[in-house]
Amino acid sequence: MKKKIYIAGKVTGEDRQACIDKFQKATDLVEIMGFIAVNPLEVVGDWSATWTEAMKKCLKALFDCDAVLLLDDWHFSEGAKLEHEVAVKLKLPIFSTKEPNKWFLKKVS
Repeated sequence: MKKKIYIAGKVTGEDRQACIDKFQKATDLVEIMGFIAVNPLEVVGDWSATWTEAMKKCLKALFDCDAVLLLDDWHFSEGAKLEHEVAVKLKLPIFSTKEPNKWFLKKVS
């Protein structure tokens, strides 16, 4: 069974298209590596959702994942910091886009 990797990064205050592109690039990376990407933009699916509504959906999705991939800007996002904190408490493996892909594959597999 394929592992699910949750992608965490800054959304609020970002240019919509740049945000979509950033998360799509991460989704492609995760899927190329043979995992199931859980993209929060797809999880929420509604740009008009409030922050609280979005985070409730995202945190529910995170609980069903096997690891978290942090985008470079995650530490500028209150939501991504919350997702990171939850992942730490759940003892999920946490990776960043700055880490070598080989290590990512070895650690998550």
